[in-house]
Amino acid sequence: MAAFPIRFGNRTTGLRAVFALLACLLTAPHSPAQTAGGVTVQADVLTKRLPLGEQAQLVVRVINGRVEALPDSVPVEGLTIRRSPRIEQKMEFDAGGSRTEYHIYYVVEASRAGDFTIPAITVRVDGRDYTTEPKALTVYERDPSDPALDASRPYFANLECQSREIWAGQVVPLTLAIYVRGARSINDVGPPLLRHDAFVFAYDRSYALDGVDLDGITFTTAKRPASVFGLTPGTYSVGPAEIQVAMLDESSPFGRMPGFFQSFTARTLRTNPLNLTVKPLPETGKPPHFKGAVGNFTVTLKASPLTVAIGDPITLDFEVTGPGNYELLEAPVLLEADLSDWRTYDARKQIDTEAFSDGVSPGRATFTQIVMPQAQVAAVPAFELSFFNPETGAYENRRTDPIAIRVTPDTRPVGSAPAGVAIPANGAATAAAPGSGFIVEEAATPEAQYNDIVHIRTTPPRWQPLPVAITSRPGFWVGQIIPSIALFTLIGLGWIRRRRSTAGNSGKTGPSPTFKASLASVESARTQADFLRAVLRAIDRWMAEAGSQTAASLPDDLRQALATQRTHAQNRLYGASTEALLNQAPDPTERTAVLRLLSALRRHLP
Repeated sequence: MAAFPIRFGNRTTGLRAVFALLACLLTAPHSPAQTAGGVTVQADVLTKRLPLGEQAQLVVRVINGRVEALPDSVPVEGLTIRRSPRIEQKMEFDAGGSRTEYHIYYVVEASRAGDFTIPAITVRVDGRDYTTEPKALTVYERDPSDPALDASRPYFANLECQSREIWAGQVVPLTLAIYVRGARSINDVGPPLLRHDAFVFAYDRSYALDGVDLDGITFTTAKRPASVFGLTPGTYSVGPAEIQVAMLDESSPFGRMPGFFQSFTARTLRTNPLNLTVKPLPETGKPPHFKGAVGNFTVTLKASPLTVAIGDPITLDFEVTGPGNYELLEAPVLLEADLSDWRTYDARKQIDTEAFSDGVSPGRATFTQIVMPQAQVAAVPAFELSFFNPETGAYENRRTDPIAIRVTPDTRPVGSAPAGVAIPANGAATAAAPGSGFIVEEAATPEAQYNDIVHIRTTPPRWQPLPVAITSRPGFWVGQIIPSIALFTLIGLGWIRRRRSTAGNSGKTGPSPTFKASLASVESARTQADFLRAVLRAIDRWMAEAGSQTAASLPDDLRQALATQRTHAQNRLYGASTEALLNQAPDPTERTAVLRLLSALRRHLP
C-alpha cells in the first residue's frame, strides 16, 4: 500500500483535506483486504505454476496491524496447505510516518495435477477479522526426460525411471539427476531420502558430475545411480525424493571467484513423483523349485575336495551372474532322486558389492554350501536355479553339470565310528559287523615330539645391571639446589626493596590536607606557581568537605566568583605563562582577594 503525504498550507486547507480523505474512505466500496484504519491483509502464491511433487509458498501479508489469529492449514482437495514456522517482520519509516509489515508463510503441496483455487483465508488483526482474495494455482506433471523445460529455474532435481510398468521383484534403473545453474556450481551431494512401503530402493554411493547446456544456459549436473523393485502388485505414486545439495552461494560477495573465496550453501531439493505399476508374476508355468528370483541368471558350480570318505564334507561354490534382483535370489536346489545319499546344510550367500546390478547391468553373487555323501556315490548331482525372466515374461531354469567325485568307505578309528559299530569295553579293536561296510583299525600310538622343549643352561648367566635412576645421583640434587637458592634470593631482595619503598612513600604522602591547612599554604606560598597550586588545592578541598548540595546552594555572586577564580588559576598555571613569571613572588593584592574569597567559602562549610 503506497503512502501519499498531504501538505497543509493553512488550517482551512488542512480541514478540507481531512474531510476529503474521510469522504473517500466512507464512500469507497469495502475491500476484504483493507479497512478505514489502514490495515491491509493480502495473500499471494509465489508461483502460479507448480510442478507435481514440489512445494510452493503462500504468503499472507499483514500491513499496519498486529496478527492475533490465523488458521494452521487451509483445506483444499488435492492440495496440502499447512502453515510454516517462518514469519518475517519489516518496518519502514518515511515522511508520512511508520509502516509495519508481517509475512506469514504457508507450504503448498499437491497430490495430483490440475487447476486449483486456494480459498479466502480469514485473519484476525487487532481484534477484527479480515479476509484475503482467493488465489489460482496450476499443478502440472513435469517430464523428467526433458530437463530443458525447467531451464528458467536456478536449480531443480529430476527422478527418472526407464520403465513405468515392472514385474513384482523386477529391478529397474532409477536415476536422480540434479541441475544447478552455472559451471562448477555443485560441491557435494547428500544421500537421497525416498521411501515407500511397496518398494525397495538401492543407491550407489558415488555420483557423477558433469555440465550440460539447457536452452543455451549452462548447468552443472550430478547424477546418482539407483535401482528399485516392487514388492506388492498395484499402481503407486513414488516420491517425490528429497536430497541435500551443497551448491554455490550466489549471494556471496565474491560471486563465482574460484579458489579459497568460494562460498557454498546447502539446499534441499525435491524431485518429481513417479507413477509405477507393479504387475504380479504369472502362475502359469511356475517351476516347483521357484523361490522368487527375478532376472536373467547363469550359474556355475565348483566342488572340493573331489576324493572323500563317506561322511566327509564337500564344499560347493556356486557363482551366479547376470542382471537381476540379487536381494531375492536363493541358492540353487539339489536335484537328486534319492536324497538319503546326501546330507546338506544351508547355503551362505554373499553379494558382490562392486558388481552393482540395476536390472540392466550384470551383477554377481556367490553361494557356499556344505554337503556330505552318505554312500559311495560317483558324482555330485546337478543343482537347479529357477527364476522369472522379465525380458521374456516366462520362467526359466538353469542347471549345473554333475561333478565326478571319488567316495571311499569310512575307515575312521573306533572312537569316531558311526552309530551301529560295536565298540568293546576294553577299547580293543574288533571286526566290523557283517554287512556294515566298515573296517575298524587299531589307532596308531603317537610318537613324542621334543621340538618345543627349551634346553637347560649349564653355564653361569651374564646378568645385566639395572639402570640407575637419575634421582639417586648426587649431581642431580646439586643441580637442583643451586638454581633454587638463586631464585629465592632474588625473591627476598625484591620483597625487601618493596617494603622500603612502601615505607618511604607512606612517610611522605600522609593524609590529605584539610581546607584549613590549604588556607595556610595560600598564605605561606613564596612563588606564583606555589600560590596558584595552593589556591586550586584549597578550592578542591572545600568542594570535597562542603559537598555538591552546599556548592549548589551558594549565593550566585559567590558561586560565580569561585568559578572565575578557579578558571583564572588554571589558565595562569597551565597556560602560556612563562617560567620566569611563575617563579616571581605572588601579588599581595591578589593574595588578599583570594584569602577573602576562601574565608567566605569557609563560613559555608557544614
